Amino acid sequence: MTVVPGMDLGPVPTPEEQQRTFDACIVGSGASGAIIAWLLARAGLSVVVIEQGGHVGEDVTYDDVLAASEPAWVRQANGTWGKVGYPWTTCNVGGGTLFYGGVFLRNRPVDFDPESVLGRCDVPLRWPWDHQELDPYYTALEELVGVSGRDDADPGLPPRTRPYPLPPVELSKEGRLLDAGARAMGWRPFPTPLAINTRGHRSREACRADAPCITRRCPIGAKGDAWTRFLQPALRGPATLFAGMKAVRLHTDGQRMATHLECVRMDTGQHHRIRARRFFICANAVQTAALLLRSSSELYPKGLGNTHDKVGRGLCFKLSEYLIGYRHEERARSEVQASTTMGLGPFSTCTVADLYEDRGAPGGIGGFLYEARSERAFGLRSNEQLVRIEALVPDEPQWTNRVRLGSGTDAHGVTDVVMDYQPHPRDLARLEYMLTQGEHVLRAAGCTLTIREPSGWSQGSCHLHGTCRMGHDPDTSVTNADGRLHDTDNVYIGDGAVLPFPGGANPTLTIQAVALRCAHRMLASEHGIEFPLSALLGEPPPSLHWPSPPLRGQVSS
Repeated sequence: MTVVPGMDLGPVPTPEEQQRTFDACIVGSGASGAIIAWLLARAGLSVVVIEQGGHVGEDVTYDDVLAASEPAWVRQANGTWGKVGYPWTTCNVGGGTLFYGGVFLRNRPVDFDPESVLGRCDVPLRWPWDHQELDPYYTALEELVGVSGRDDADPGLPPRTRPYPLPPVELSKEGRLLDAGARAMGWRPFPTPLAINTRGHRSREACRADAPCITRRCPIGAKGDAWTRFLQPALRGPATLFAGMKAVRLHTDGQRMATHLECVRMDTGQHHRIRARRFFICANAVQTAALLLRSSSELYPKGLGNTHDKVGRGLCFKLSEYLIGYRHEERARSEVQASTTMGLGPFSTCTVADLYEDRGAPGGIGGFLYEARSERAFGLRSNEQLVRIEALVPDEPQWTNRVRLGSGTDAHGVTDVVMDYQPHPRDLARLEYMLTQGEHVLRAAGCTLTIREPSGWSQGSCHLHGTCRMGHDPDTSVTNADGRLHDTDNVYIGDGAVLPFPGGANPTLTIQAVALRCAHRMLASEHGIEFPLSALLGEPPPSLHWPSPPLRGQVSS
């Protein structure tokens, strides 16, 4: 990883801070790490967050961050191995949420017991609890983040226990086209639930829709990113953040307790130690598995949590591809004028979920079709229209798909990461089925041409899951039902690594809900702190905007 201009790394731990024993050390400041830091800090625990990337400045783009992130080894289309994979959503403070589109779909009930449809596979697919367990955490996050949506419009979900806090985003011109085509097919499209303020919420402004949504961070805090909503408020409590620090390995006391985290500073190569009473690994499904595998010792010769050789196995990427539909009307040349700029504003306004549980889909589960607007603005004539949609489907976990360590090292001597992944033929058939359905809906909307646009899903990036799956049986899972390692007493996994079956929805909401549940239950079981989830929705945090005053472990940008 290189340091991106405009991304500050901030201070290094002082000798006193390295001698201190924090109540909790959290590795990763993205979607899951930020929500755990927020809750534990709110409960009064001393918290330190370790983040490999830096603070994102106003001029830093998604492409800037992704280009500077460390690659991983992956299988290429020609069968050879190349160090060209993306083992990150992005590597920076706040993680990929600073650049995401904010799609906040819930997992379907079937996603918690997919064996009821797909049958048994070589990997157990059933979650250790059902969708009702996660409902209150979903609901709390939708309020805290500020999600816009239309109540009970999603045909694949049970009735909501609480309304969305914000009204839905208005359909864009492209969204109206998808909506019309879907209704012509007899489907029930609905406004995409988004972590975007359609009006002021919890002291934050409404979206101005004046720029593409997924290329830079939102300058006014209208998008519910992890930094603005959770990590920055946590830093105003008893939490500390150290950015630019790569987690190298967890050290143990020779028994079942981790004692400290060894880190390396990305710009200097200097090593540091962070001591804590418990550790929450939230680095993403690939980096979390790699950290555990690097944390070998006499007691854990295969790596921490890896007594049964399950760490890293079951890697899922989630398959996706884009479709672009082109529609135009014949008009006299004198009537054709340049239209307004397209592509500004929210990433998605319309979603189709009717095909998720579809008997015609391979295995009986299909996926989602939703508007996915371009990452850049463009102009069209008044007689033209373009709509870009994404087909997103789940992949079924396989033991042979795994994260493992390579034979090389990076500039700091840390072992390379290998993402050994090959899609199941049924998953490829599932994606093709959804793309074909997407072409049908675009034609029903009046599009005369459709173009396929690859997403690069086979190289990793945004949807990383399943490498430290949770379950009741240590022979087939890495953590228990609450995210704690089976073979270690004070290490928790709080990110998408624990998902037994990822489902086909955009994962941020589900990952954050699982993380919130993990921290919530830890507080109750280990500290006797019972936080009614309704109490978490109390006083809104103060309005926070970029830039903000420097804090210990934080730099102004």
